[in-house]
Amino acid sequence: MDPFLINNLVIPIAGMITGVVICIGFFKTVRHLIDRKTSGPVDARLTTEVAELHARLDALEHGSDRVDELEDRLDFAERLLARASPSDAAVKEP
Repeated sequence: MDPFLINNLVIPIAGMITGVVICIGFFKTVRHLIDRKTSGPVDARLTTEVAELHARLDALEHGSDRVDELEDRLDFAERLLARASPSDAAVKEP
């Protein structure tokens, strides 16, 4: 094999690949250490606060559903009133 090809192409590429593999291993190790430190014991106060927030969110979603239902009913009532003829209104009034 040509020594020029080995010295100027194969060795630098092999060195770069080795460097990439080492960097990937290093960053995986650092990420693992950071994850272990940040996933320590969970504070009970935070757990109850999250549970309360979930309950409030569920209540808000239920309220939104109720508003949607009321809007549908209002639209229906408006359509009924708009469909009523003026003669019907005159008959109902004394």
